Amino acid sequence: MEHVSAVSPAVVLNIPVITNMVLQNLSAKSLNTCARVCKTWNMIAETIKQKRKSMACYFVSYDEDENVDGLASDIISTIQDLRTEPSVLFMYCTSHMYEQQIRLPTRHQMRHPRASKCMKSSVGDFLKNALPKKCKLLAASSEGIIGTSKDLKRTAEIESDFAMSCLFLPHVEGVEFFTFHLDIYNYANQMDDTHSGLAYLTERNTVPGDRKVKAVFFFCDEPFCPPEIGYSLLQMYDNAVIAGGYVDNLITSDPSPDNASESGSSSLMCVALCGPQVRVASVVIKEDIHKAEEVEEILKQLKDCNLPEETSYAFMFACLGRGTGHYGNENVESSVFRKMFPKTPLLGFFGNGEIGFNFLKKYQTEAPEASFDTSESIPSKSRSARSGVPIMQGMTKPLPKLYHAYTTIICMVSVV
Repeated sequence: MEHVSAVSPAVVLNIPVITNMVLQNLSAKSLNTCARVCKTWNMIAETIKQKRKSMACYFVSYDEDENVDGLASDIISTIQDLRTEPSVLFMYCTSHMYEQQIRLPTRHQMRHPRASKCMKSSVGDFLKNALPKKCKLLAASSEGIIGTSKDLKRTAEIESDFAMSCLFLPHVEGVEFFTFHLDIYNYANQMDDTHSGLAYLTERNTVPGDRKVKAVFFFCDEPFCPPEIGYSLLQMYDNAVIAGGYVDNLITSDPSPDNASESGSSSLMCVALCGPQVRVASVVIKEDIHKAEEVEEILKQLKDCNLPEETSYAFMFACLGRGTGHYGNENVESSVFRKMFPKTPLLGFFGNGEIGFNFLKKYQTEAPEASFDTSESIPSKSRSARSGVPIMQGMTKPLPKLYHAYTTIICMVSVV
C-alpha cells in the first residue's frame, strides 16, 4: 500500500486507459490544453474530440431593471464549458442588447472601479474575441428573439428587453457553411439590360460548383431588398430551402481568407448550407392562424417529414406583428414547437418581413421529390408584372411565394 500511495499522478496518467477516462470528462477547451502535455495525451485528446459532435444552446434574457454586469462572464464560461469546439455560432440578440455596451470581466480584482467601468464592448465585438479563431459568427439583432435553454426544456419568445439566443454547431465532416455578402444598393445600381441579378449573384457566390446546397439562410438589414435576389437564389440552388428575414443589424465574422465578399458594406448576408447528409424542411404559418391548435396542425406537416430530432435544430423567423399581440398569449408558436419537438433547439427573431416557403419532404430510404406549396406561386408573366417578381428563365416548375408579411417561417435542419 505504501508503494501504491507513492506513485506520482503523472505516472498514473501515462497509462492510456486511465488518461482516456480522465480526459473524457473535460471540456473541449481543457482538452486542447491537455493535448499540449505530451504526444500520448495529444493523440488521446484528438480521438476524443473527433468522436464528439454535439451542438449546444445558450439563452439569456433580462428585465429592464436587472443587473447585466455578469453577462460577459457567463458567455465566456459557456464557451469554455462546451463539450465540442464550435465551428459555427448562430446568434440573435435584441436590438436593445446590440446598442448597449456590456461590461467585460477583468482578472485584476484590485483595479480601480473607475478603470473597470471603461472595460466595455459591444456584444458583437465581444463574441468575435471570445470565440475560437476558426469559429464563424453568423449573427443579427432585431426587436425580438426566440431562444432555447441549455437543457432544451424551455423555449421563449422575447419581444423586447435585453436578450440573446445562441446555437453552437460543431464541425461535421461533409457539412459546410459558405457565407457571401451583398450591398443591395450596389446590386440595384448594376441592374440593367446587360447584367441580370443571377449574374451578379453568381459573381459573388462563394459556394464551390461541386457542392450541393440544401438551404440558404437570408438576412437583410435594410427595409427593402430587391425580390429578384431571392428568386435568383432559387434558380441558382434548385431544390434548396430559402429562409430568413429582415433584421436591424448584421454581425458576422468569417475567418475564411478566401471570402472576398462585400462584407464591409454588407446589407444582405446569405449563408449556404451544404452536405450530402443534410436534410431540411420548412413551413409557413400564415397570418390567418390565430390558435395554438392551428399552429399544431401546421407543425404536424414538419413532423411528418421524419427528420431525426436528436440531430436537428430549427430556426423561427416571425413577423413583429405576431407573438403576444397576435395570439393574446406569450410563446404560443415556440411552445407548440417545444411540445412537438422536445429534443430540437429552436432559435430565431422577430423581423420586419419573412422569407421562406413550404418545403415538405418525407425522408425515407428512397425519398421522393420535395413537395412545394405552389398555391401562391407565380404561374404567369401577368402575375409577375402585378407582383414585381420576375419569372426566372430556365425554371421548369412554378416558383413558390418567397416574401411574406405577418407570417412565421420555421425551417428545420438535420444532419444524419
